[in-house]
Amino acid sequence: RLGVDLCDTPTIMKLDSLILEGLLMLLGTGRLEEIDGESESEEGTDNVPIVSPELSKAVSLLLDCHHYLQNVDKDIYSNAVIRRRIYASLTEYTPQILGLDPDIMRDWDGLNDSKDTLPEITRFLALKSISVHGLDFAAQLLKSHDVGTCSNTKDVAKDILHSVSKLFRTLLLFEDEVHGSFLFRGLSIRNPKVGPSLTNEGRVSKAGISQLPDAVDVKNMFEEDPRSASAIAFLYAMGSTGSNSSTSQPTSELVLQISECFYDLLNEPLVDPAFQAVQTCSMMYSMDVVWASMEQAEESTKHTLFNQVVSDVEGWASNSGEYAYVALAALALAVDDDPQLWSFITKIQNTILGGSDNYLFASEDAMVLCVGMVAAKLSRTADARVSDLIDFIQLSLSDNSKACFGAFFGMGLMVKNLASRSELSGSNPSKVWRRRTIQRLLGIFMTEFDACLSESNSTVRELVDCLKMGESSDDLLCMCEEIDLSILVGVDQKFKSILIGLAHTFFALSAINVKLMKCVACTLIKLPWGSGKGFIMHNAYKACLDAEMFQQEDLSNAILDCTDVLRKAIADGSDMICSDALFALASLCSLSTANVQTETSLVVETIQKVLSDVSFGNDCKSISALAGCAIVGQVPGLTSFTPLAHQLVKKEVSLSVVKVLNETASNDSEELKCRDSATIGLGVLCAMKSSIRRVRKNRLVFEKTKQIDRGVDIEAIIQARDGSVLESILHEIQALLRMKSQHSHEDAAATNNKLSVLFSSLELIAMPGSFSRVIEMALSTTSRNDAEVKTSSVSLLISQLKSRRRIGFDGRGFVDLSTRLAKMPYQELTDLIGIGSLPIITKAIPDLLNQLPTSVCEGVLKNLWTLSQDEIIRNSSISSTEAFLLGLKKIMLDAVKNDPGSKQTISPAVLRALQKATIGYIFSDLCKNASPSNPVCMLNSENIWSSYIRCLEIIPVAVISESDVLKSEINLGNIYGIALCARVLSSMSGSSASNRTRKIETFIACQNYPGNSNNDIRVIDQIRAVLVASLAIAPQPQSETEMKESVMNIFEIMLVQGGKTFGLELLAIKVAFWWESLHVNEQSSINVPVQRVTKLSSFLIAKNICFQFQSLPCDVLIQFYDACIADLPFKLALLCGRWRISDDVSNRAKRICNDGIRLRATTPKSEARRLENSLTCLRDIVQFITGEMLF
Repeated sequence: RLGVDLCDTPTIMKLDSLILEGLLMLLGTGRLEEIDGESESEEGTDNVPIVSPELSKAVSLLLDCHHYLQNVDKDIYSNAVIRRRIYASLTEYTPQILGLDPDIMRDWDGLNDSKDTLPEITRFLALKSISVHGLDFAAQLLKSHDVGTCSNTKDVAKDILHSVSKLFRTLLLFEDEVHGSFLFRGLSIRNPKVGPSLTNEGRVSKAGISQLPDAVDVKNMFEEDPRSASAIAFLYAMGSTGSNSSTSQPTSELVLQISECFYDLLNEPLVDPAFQAVQTCSMMYSMDVVWASMEQAEESTKHTLFNQVVSDVEGWASNSGEYAYVALAALALAVDDDPQLWSFITKIQNTILGGSDNYLFASEDAMVLCVGMVAAKLSRTADARVSDLIDFIQLSLSDNSKACFGAFFGMGLMVKNLASRSELSGSNPSKVWRRRTIQRLLGIFMTEFDACLSESNSTVRELVDCLKMGESSDDLLCMCEEIDLSILVGVDQKFKSILIGLAHTFFALSAINVKLMKCVACTLIKLPWGSGKGFIMHNAYKACLDAEMFQQEDLSNAILDCTDVLRKAIADGSDMICSDALFALASLCSLSTANVQTETSLVVETIQKVLSDVSFGNDCKSISALAGCAIVGQVPGLTSFTPLAHQLVKKEVSLSVVKVLNETASNDSEELKCRDSATIGLGVLCAMKSSIRRVRKNRLVFEKTKQIDRGVDIEAIIQARDGSVLESILHEIQALLRMKSQHSHEDAAATNNKLSVLFSSLELIAMPGSFSRVIEMALSTTSRNDAEVKTSSVSLLISQLKSRRRIGFDGRGFVDLSTRLAKMPYQELTDLIGIGSLPIITKAIPDLLNQLPTSVCEGVLKNLWTLSQDEIIRNSSISSTEAFLLGLKKIMLDAVKNDPGSKQTISPAVLRALQKATIGYIFSDLCKNASPSNPVCMLNSENIWSSYIRCLEIIPVAVISESDVLKSEINLGNIYGIALCARVLSSMSGSSASNRTRKIETFIACQNYPGNSNNDIRVIDQIRAVLVASLAIAPQPQSETEMKESVMNIFEIMLVQGGKTFGLELLAIKVAFWWESLHVNEQSSINVPVQRVTKLSSFLIAKNICFQFQSLPCDVLIQFYDACIADLPFKLALLCGRWRISDDVSNRAKRICNDGIRLRATTPKSEARRLENSLTCLRDIVQFITGEMLF
């Protein structure tokens, strides 16, 4: 009828705009056709819907029209209206109708141009291009404020964005269905182990390094005498460079060699904390080497290889015992954050965390060490489980007689990993969580430090408080500089473990508060020599020098002090002080910019003297061997976690140290402990020789990581399949986030709209957990007024909590971010996510709690509830409370619906905690914040209380019976909530419905009616609370007997309390509900005209009247009750006759009325009106029952 060829796009586009719009709209109304049964193939294939030629033509025409618009200069508004119709029509179609073929897309690699000519590939590329172009066009339209005179430009742009979002979703779901987990490509940036403070930034002396031991020599030592010490040395030699190096060996051979070393470690476990630290780092170092070997493997085989390594290491347990699990934990710590390896890492974590129950560990210390290493791994991604692991570690520190090395070393590892990923300053939840966790760990360190002192020190206690707050008091530094400390007898090993762990925390502490760092450093420096303070001197001075809290002059004075102490200790024969000062002096010399040749020579000479002189004890000789390593480089476990040679190490120094260690290690007349320490020292020096190559690589990686932190590099977090729509979306998000991080507000609105559309498009597919960093970046870079971006970011985050197929990666990052958000204070949270986004989080309680450890769930639940109540108080909104209760109801209903044989979605312990919270603090807060006196809840409390009551109905009677809150005394604060819940609460053990309802009615009837006051808010709230509670209790179902007893009870109360109570109001509303619920008017037994017993109140009675009436002004509410009181005499007289209590009721009414008549003269004017209404009602009751006129 149009008289045009539908293949002639230019002619069609020249049609009248209204006709063209209509045509484009019709092009989106096609549907698939079912194959006719007669035309089925003889093979019996199913009826598969097919795309008709007309439908394919309609889609092609829509695409051609869009392509035409891109090449034609047309009025921007007209162009926008036509585009809106095109996009809206395209969104009506499925991928099949749009011409997309799963098999062809599965074979397409996104890069091979030879297949791009296929119609299905061409169609896919066209749809992807249209979607991206539509996003840009809508944003351009929103930025144009002076294009034409049409006021609907913004609405058109919004419609286009909505259609683009739907189109993106269609294409993403198609890609997800076709490619599954292969829609993502594995990647990650290796986490630098060296940390942000890299040493040796200049060229290292080749002459000095060349004198250090070779891996072949260390290997020969191990093969000739395979003991614990030589095994540790050989583990350090694993990563040496050279043609015959371990790194050039296949991974399987490496793992086999390491397994032999671990077997020998078990035979001779070390007990000295310093050597335990060195031994633990040797295991970590060997696993670093294994991972480096796996990284060189092809991408397709890496995951299989990793799985094999995990299985091999687990198999060591039969020979190596608990050290096998230390190796597993070290392997997890060595692996980077590749999302596709998280399934293996989770397996390792579960094995270790379940070790205490499965008796995998022979010693508690090894188990706690493994837990600390797992927590260190989890802390890199700000995993919420870290808090529980810290609780576990803290419980192991109660015994001062134990060294607790594993706990303190693990805590040091955690602090290092918490601070090594990024700067700690900033307000985003990840950084806030990292700071608070570090502060907590430092507080634990210093609390245990104080417990090891001969007397608890007030300065140390104040330092602990300041560490927990992250702020230093004004006079704290002076107090720390003047502190006098002495160590408790018998805690030497534990105290050394504390100092070794603390030595690794200074960098993190400097990132939080440099003044606090100096206070801690000064406190530790004031320790007596011989206590082990030599282990912390290097890191304490280095951190203070880097932060400019110490000057080189301070370092020079410290070196001179160490020199004097060392010489005096040698002269006095004090082994403990000698070894302590020797290690401190050896490690401090590398920090000085001055000429310390004299001091270096003194260190070397002292090491030679101690190791060769029989007058020195074994402990002193052992530490002297480590001091020899310290003069050459970083000692793993003591001054760093990685062996690393100093920049300016001299050839003579290296040669002398290696020579004396070799002589000691090979001297059969020397004590075994001394030979072992020398052997371990040679292994450490060998590792330093190979460390130079890796430090340069790590420095490059760290610089890249710092750049990413300043603006999230999505490609460093997640990579999509080449040519996919997801890849285009991620690139667009990256560009938009970079624009936002530059704080450019010129295109802020358009940027925010585009970002919101892209985030909403991703909600339907499962993303790797690492993408949570992108969401976090979007939240932190978006101003509080940009509600749309914040809401879409939070919606995307919550959407990823749902149970979805994830193969090769997990969604743990989303759970962690959600948990951190849930634990933030209200003001910080709303600043970050916006005011309107909190209900999205609270409603996601079922999805969040299902993925959290049991011990975390209760805290998260309480935090979310507190946030929802803060929203009522601060923002006058109940949306979050409603959403919270809906989520809570869903959890409980799901738990009830579970089949006995099916897997429960939530653990019994968590369910029990939810139930106790429901009948505990949730009920108390609802009574306070969702009461009639709160104007915020006046209009909307029905949904809140209905959801709450439904939850209450599901909770078992035994749990309800345990509630102290529900069984507490009734008062004006909780009467409304208790009245609403009366029917459910009546199911409590030992309490009938009648008794429970009677108790509530008695409280209401006993309340004195306050004098009339229009200005006193408290009086108005009191009247409202009682009247609305009466409306809540009145509809509760009662039998005729219970109703009769209730009437008599109210009259008894009024007889005792007088007529100034709310008894008459309660009686009137109860009788009104009873009358209407049983349709007493319609009963033929009542021979009284209907109009005599039906007035205004009868037309207003309804079951949920308390919710409908609670928003009424108090005076209107009173008028309603007056209408009910006016109706009371007729109805009550008839009911009393049926119940045969006429004489009792009339007698009591008469006595109450007479008492009221006597009070007329003394009643204030403000109360006179109510008194007269009451007397009139009572008089009429008596008159209708007995016919007697009282006045």
